[in-house]
Amino acid sequence: MNYGCDNCTNCGACCTGLDIELSKEDIRSLVSLGYKLEDFLETEPVPMLKTSPGKRRCIFLDNKNFCAIHGRHGHAAKPHTCRHYPKMTQEALSQRDYRFFKYGGKTLSRDVLANILASMKDVHESELFKSLLFRLEKLRKQKASYIDTFNYDDNRRHSELRKTFARRRAIKLAKAKVRSDDIAEFAAITKRRSFDSSGFTGELRARLMKGEGHNHNLPEMLLAYLYAIKKAEPRDAKAAAKYFFEWNAKRF
Repeated sequence: MNYGCDNCTNCGACCTGLDIELSKEDIRSLVSLGYKLEDFLETEPVPMLKTSPGKRRCIFLDNKNFCAIHGRHGHAAKPHTCRHYPKMTQEALSQRDYRFFKYGGKTLSRDVLANILASMKDVHESELFKSLLFRLEKLRKQKASYIDTFNYDDNRRHSELRKTFARRRAIKLAKAKVRSDDIAEFAAITKRRSFDSSGFTGELRARLMKGEGHNHNLPEMLLAYLYAIKKAEPRDAKAAAKYFFEWNAKRF
């Protein structure tokens, strides 16, 4: 079994005491092989392989220091970092999607947030804040701590009372994240005109998938942004989306 060392002796050193971060693709691959999220995935502070208490051995490392994934499914089935160890470079990392976001105690993949934005394309500009809020609140009700397209349930419903509490909580959060000096900056990109909601959410989604928005709290920041502009329609959908990512980056 070759872990990348010149002469592997199955010492287990490369699978002990290390935090092996998982990409979106790694997680999907392990799930497709039949492994349960709760058995192998740690989400704090970022998605990574679980390790045993104390010595912090990878949970896939057996008592003979063999990788169970490698043994059952072959070298190609192992997580990206494991396959490239110890020659992991930025170029190798960039080949996979390690971008995740946080909301309501959940870790969500970039695809989930992008799909939420895509589902808002026909929402009227006056309802963007509420629409995003209720979609994000569905994440809060789900059991899994990690949400991706394969386990996101978009059909969960809230009672009217829960909706009221969620809205109050989100408004309080939005006010806290929008600073007083932001108002003047928002004024520079707002003007009473017809606003293309579809263009705005489409631009947000496109920029998100291109890699903008490094702030893990981006969903909360987007709620705050929509709250701030909901009474003043942005002059231009593309400019408004561009400004959001610039504004968000200041708080990363």
